[in-house]
Amino acid sequence: MKRREFLKTAAVPILLGSGINVKHGFCEGKSLALDNEYPFPYDDAHFEAGERVVYTSPLRLHLNILPKEGKKLDIKISFSGGNPFDSTTTNGTRTFYGVEDNLDLCFVPDPSVSLFKYRLEYKEIQNTRWLSTPERRVKSMLSFNDEKEFNAILIGDDHTPDDADSDTSILEDQKLRELRLNGDYVGMFMKKLLADPQYFPDPSGEEWKLLNGFTLASTLLQIHNIEKPDLIIHLGDHRGGFGHKWPGLGLKNQHNVTDDELAEYMKIFRIGTRKIFSILSPEIPIYWALGNHDGEAGYHHFLNWATFYRKKYFKLPGFGTGNSPEENYYSLIWGCPDTTAQEGREGTGIKLVFCDSERYNLSLPRKPKDWTLGETQRRWLEKILDNPTAYTFIFFHHVLGGWPAGTHESITDTAYGRGPLFTSLDYKGLVSNPESIEQVGLTRLFKNKNVDAVIYGHDHIFNVHAIGNIGNGKTLYGICSGSPKYNGEIQWYKGDLWKSFYGEYGDYGGNSSEADFWGPAGYTRLTIGKNGARVDYVRSAHNHPKTNIPYDLQPGDIIASFIL
Repeated sequence: MKRREFLKTAAVPILLGSGINVKHGFCEGKSLALDNEYPFPYDDAHFEAGERVVYTSPLRLHLNILPKEGKKLDIKISFSGGNPFDSTTTNGTRTFYGVEDNLDLCFVPDPSVSLFKYRLEYKEIQNTRWLSTPERRVKSMLSFNDEKEFNAILIGDDHTPDDADSDTSILEDQKLRELRLNGDYVGMFMKKLLADPQYFPDPSGEEWKLLNGFTLASTLLQIHNIEKPDLIIHLGDHRGGFGHKWPGLGLKNQHNVTDDELAEYMKIFRIGTRKIFSILSPEIPIYWALGNHDGEAGYHHFLNWATFYRKKYFKLPGFGTGNSPEENYYSLIWGCPDTTAQEGREGTGIKLVFCDSERYNLSLPRKPKDWTLGETQRRWLEKILDNPTAYTFIFFHHVLGGWPAGTHESITDTAYGRGPLFTSLDYKGLVSNPESIEQVGLTRLFKNKNVDAVIYGHDHIFNVHAIGNIGNGKTLYGICSGSPKYNGEIQWYKGDLWKSFYGEYGDYGGNSSEADFWGPAGYTRLTIGKNGARVDYVRSAHNHPKTNIPYDLQPGDIIASFIL
């Protein structure tokens, strides 16, 4: 299929070679600097990671601050955009003395303000000189309207633990081993890219063994530099649940660890996530749809500690309209000033619904029908979709079924959730009773509730799949969001089931433009404005020849565009 005929269901042709010039600098004239004024991407002498902001409702903005272990800090927070704290706070500023653990604050910003600003001043308690972060700027959840676009960046499946030692490649440098384990190696690559935008790991050196960290660094730096999203959505499979990779990271075998060691490992992984995303998290809310490699599947024996440290260091919306107290499934209305039930007003706002496809499966499913959201989550989902909004999107890591095969099609004793299988017709000939697949019923629900798209990860490609009509001339789509990792899975692309549902990969090595889907490295941009909604798949790193993306496309170029 030729480049400008991308996907038979596409309403518009593919756009290629947008020519975006990726320059390494803050948006709006600020610059990223490797100087002594403020360390990049955060002051690691005083903090474990950068600050993190997240909306849990339109008028609830949480700020989390992580002092460095062993440090006691006085922290002064100045906030503009209404009085965010309480009536005793003077001029939007509040000081906290002797902070030595997780500092989690809730702001109540002025709903009439579309851009909030804050700054930290901080010092060790025995010092007199105050240091300062740059001014942080955070878009309001209410800033989307008929005149302003909504922009979300979708990434997933960065698979950084795949940089672990393998039988043929062992990382010898002990400092790099430490940086790899705690996540700081992604920041190391960002600094190298800032110093030299053409930097690429030397194939003869140790850094060549850390290519997923490199492409993730390139991706996050690019999002920071050329995108201005309202939020970022990660579709899962980042760190924590790759137990089979632990020995290659210098940890014990996952089956030979004590409970205390499990706690220690999960803390390392979750703080590492905060470190990795510190370039974005002080200003852009980041939300998560948990994947099968994030440590919180029902069959993971480290689930409880993984959940504990996620909630401590990476807060997500909980409670409210039945959202899970474990913060693993939840919904948000963007652009609607409802502050109570978070139901939204009919026909307004963008409903973002995050489901957990992993937690309620107590063992790895053997057949597609074994996959489930669990009864409580399923009832919550039905309720949360009752009130229609202008747009509704469902996010989960993978479909609740998929073709009857494992990680590879030759594996037939497990069902791994592969593929864009949504309807009973998709499952015809693969299972004896398509109606036994939970996804089939969910898809029927999504059609009845006018959901615009189901967005998922897991398969490491970008693909848009027309699921069926939902009335008013609209179509329900399934969108696989791509991956920033280094390798495209050529062994997957050659499978019969893969070809049946995703089509042909064109040329692995990027020498042609013919493909029915696109592999790494990239992210998906979702844009909604007064003229409608579209998704773009954007190249985010150099990874030839391990991809089918045309080799002439540069980071920042649009690979494919699709009008919803």
